[in-house]
Amino acid sequence: MDNDKLNTNATGTVTPIGSNTKNDAHNTIEKAADKVQPAADKAAASVHAAADKIQPAAEKAASAVHNTVDKLADKVPAAADRLATKAHETVEKVSDKAEEVSGTLGQKAADLNVAYQRLAETGRSYVRNSPGVSVLVALAAGFAVSKLLGSRRD
Repeated sequence: MDNDKLNTNATGTVTPIGSNTKNDAHNTIEKAADKVQPAADKAAASVHAAADKIQPAAEKAASAVHNTVDKLADKVPAAADRLATKAHETVEKVSDKAEEVSGTLGQKAADLNVAYQRLAETGRSYVRNSPGVSVLVALAAGFAVSKLLGSRRD
């Protein structure tokens, strides 16, 4: 080949290889996006419509739960107050019974003390009136006790 033939002048624009392919791909993507866009818009509208339908139901459920919680919260202090009142009443009843039993036992102790003092006074007056008989009764009682305790030594 000749060098003169290799040096040729070219006029016009040069398009790089692959530029058409890139533009074609870009155009294809835009066409696909244009076709998909109505379906995406329709799906978004359906989701928004469903959300609009669900939101009142969710708010109603939340309101019902809040009302239930409020009712329970109102009942818990009332139940606690009732339990505290019952506990106080029970403690009062037990306290009253304990006080009553204490009073009864105190009265019985006083009665026993009076009975003991009467017995002691009766015994003293008997010993004053009959000192000889009293000594003989005391000796007989002592002998009986010594026999009872003496028989246990064997």
